[in-house]
Amino acid sequence: MGVGMGVVFLFLGLLVGVVSLVSRIIQGFEASAAKAAACSGPTANDDDLIEVVTEAVKRYRADHNR
Repeated sequence: MGVGMGVVFLFLGLLVGVVSLVSRIIQGFEASAAKAAACSGPTANDDDLIEVVTEAVKRYRADHNR
């Protein structure tokens, strides 16, 4: 019984360590992605994008509502 509890304790400790490590790695990627997003300027006019998406939705609904 003690061996089983020891294995579970070891597994949970390892799980906490892996989750902490993955969290640090993701935070590093998130920081670099935020820097890249801040450096890039606006890529498209929002009004044009809304117009294109609206037209795409209209065409999809027209083709699939039959």
